[in-house]
Amino acid sequence: MLRAFFEKEKIEFYGVIPFGECNCLREDLIERKGVCVGNIRSAIVFLVPYYAECEKGNISLYARSGDYHFYCDALFERLLPVFRERFGGEFIGFADKSPILETEAAAKAGLGVLGDNGLLINKTYGSFVFIGEILSTVAPEALGCSQSVFAVEECLHCGVCRRSCPAQTHKGECLSALTQKKGVLAPQQEDYIRQYGMVWGCDLCQIVCPMTQKAVADGRCTPIAFFRENRMPSLTEEILNGMTKEEFRFRAFSWRGKQTLRRNLALFQQENNH
Repeated sequence: MLRAFFEKEKIEFYGVIPFGECNCLREDLIERKGVCVGNIRSAIVFLVPYYAECEKGNISLYARSGDYHFYCDALFERLLPVFRERFGGEFIGFADKSPILETEAAAKAGLGVLGDNGLLINKTYGSFVFIGEILSTVAPEALGCSQSVFAVEECLHCGVCRRSCPAQTHKGECLSALTQKKGVLAPQQEDYIRQYGMVWGCDLCQIVCPMTQKAVADGRCTPIAFFRENRMPSLTEEILNGMTKEEFRFRAFSWRGKQTLRRNLALFQQENNH
């Protein structure tokens, strides 16, 4: 029943599961949208692939296009009113700041397996996907849920992602989190960023994953135009200084402000000058 709506949006992977199968961690996020948690009956879980290329750069792959929050907000503006009219009941959308454990819900919807890197791995796009969900007061059967919930499956446990993770050799400190940390860094933290040359984020655990490598081996990219346009593989001081407020706000790395990025760029430049 949902196929036509998602096909129009070029979203290939979605599934419906009973809300009772979801691990709800933040009931307050549902209540804030004016819906009683006790009335939620189903969850429509879907994947938004963002993979478009993997050329060298200093920005994490997920942040090279526009901020996916803008995409999801616009998607919900298009879909939710249509769903309410078509199925009746209430529909509310979430992405990133979600009331449920998204990876587990997506696995139960049959959209992929759980990786040791904490990410969902899809058969077509690997872990290069965002997870979104639409919660509804409509029964799952009315939305096309005609099969049992999938058993949660896990990855190969080959250990490649863990061995490649910079945190394994840097006292458990996540490189992605460190690039987003505000303020002055300790000398060893600065060396850490210099060593890996990332201005924002980290993709190592995804890039080395054999399951993700197999998924994207044929070079298949996201069919969603939003993630193929306005791409920025690398950031420089010149680019950053030349961005208007609107252009900067459009990027996923904008939420930490320019000072954090300038600090990382300075460290990146120091390493390149050696």
